[in-house]
Amino acid sequence: MEKVALKVKPRLVTGKGPNRRLRASGQIPAVIYGAGAQPEKVTLDAHELQLLLQKYGASAMFTLIRDDGNSAEEVNAVIREIQRDPVTRRILHVDLYHVRMDVEAEFEVPVHAVGNAIGVREGGILETLRHTVEVRCLPGLLPKAIEADISGLRINHSFHASDLKLPEGVKLVTDPEEVLFNILPPKDYVEPTPSAEGEEIAQPEVISKKKEAEPEEENE
Repeated sequence: MEKVALKVKPRLVTGKGPNRRLRASGQIPAVIYGAGAQPEKVTLDAHELQLLLQKYGASAMFTLIRDDGNSAEEVNAVIREIQRDPVTRRILHVDLYHVRMDVEAEFEVPVHAVGNAIGVREGGILETLRHTVEVRCLPGLLPKAIEADISGLRINHSFHASDLKLPEGVKLVTDPEEVLFNILPPKDYVEPTPSAEGEEIAQPEVISKKKEAEPEEENE
């Protein structure tokens, strides 16, 4: 698992007013918690974080470089939550979870659909219901993303979390019955009914019986 360096600085002043001023100066208020330590309030450079998210995604493992002006210390962490402005989508606050490399933890990992589904080739529409799943593993085994092979998916069929093939050492936390993808039928789609198929099969059986009965009538 690739680790991405991210610089953080102590946040000495808190509250709505100071946080607004931080954002105006290009900083983002954040908090680091986990690993049995007290939550630590820090700031991130907004531009640096945005570039890293675009390149590595929000599920990346970050090496936080804490610089208090006197010394620097590195901490491994993942993003637990990003709060955004509902209108501008600008990042307002970030929760960072401190992880130990020798202890399993739960992570949210992106799921990418791969393959050309049979149902799509037949005119169906791929519906994505979830973009991520929760897994549990050692931080060093955390995958950047998990591929979902939907090539065998037909119209009106679903791909569940249990259908995912996880890397060794990675366990599924999301409900196995959770539906990740559906293939929706086109508007003019008519699904074959069992009754119609049964009638087609029954017809030659009747003809066969008639043919078997005809020689008996000739013998009379």
